[in-house]
Amino acid sequence: MADHSQRAATEPTRADGGRPWPILVALGLVGSEVGIVVGFLPVAVIGLVAFAASVAGILADADYIERPLAFAAKFGVAFVVGGGVLTAHGTGTVPIELLEPLSGLASRGVALVIAGVVTIAGAGVVRSRRR
Repeated sequence: MADHSQRAATEPTRADGGRPWPILVALGLVGSEVGIVVGFLPVAVIGLVAFAASVAGILADADYIERPLAFAAKFGVAFVVGGGVLTAHGTGTVPIELLEPLSGLASRGVALVIAGVVTIAGAGVVRSRRR
């Protein structure tokens, strides 16, 4: 019969259920949607930043990524790129036929761009303070 007591002591532990990430993901999504629908830009930006940070946190806790700050910064870059496309289309600078039936894209794009910049800057500030 094999002794499994040593293996159990060296196995990595999974994230416990007491982590705040799932609720922060939900609150981030809700906040961003409410801010966009109501037209209150600060709420939309805060919601998107909370969403990006909490997704990075939940993935780091689950050991899917090793550097959550780099992941959050990449999330911010995706926000900036996506928001730039929506803003360009919403202002008529770059017409995209697929997006023609949609309205309010400029304000949504601006919220994404600002949230992306804040997420990138926040990841940079946190990283510099950890050194």
